[in-house]
Amino acid sequence: MTDSSSEEIDMQMAQELLDAKMALGQARNQMTHMLRFGNFHLEIVPSKDIDIEKFFSATMDNLFERFGKDALEVKVSGMEGMLPKASGGMHQ
Repeated sequence: MTDSSSEEIDMQMAQELLDAKMALGQARNQMTHMLRFGNFHLEIVPSKDIDIEKFFSATMDNLFERFGKDALEVKVSGMEGMLPKASGGMHQ
């Protein structure tokens, strides 16, 4: 026979496990706000404390101040020697 304190602990553990499973399920379905241009990628988890539009605008302004138009350039490593050769037309 179990005493009431043991049953209470079991119920509390079961509730904590259920709460953890519910939180995990919600986290899997939660969307993020994404800002991507050039090689820059930023994701922010939605929050009532963050003004996403203001934050992304400030981030873009900062990147343009630092890098200018190069902020939009996409660099893919290993592709440097793969530029297309100049030809007279589309078909040869």
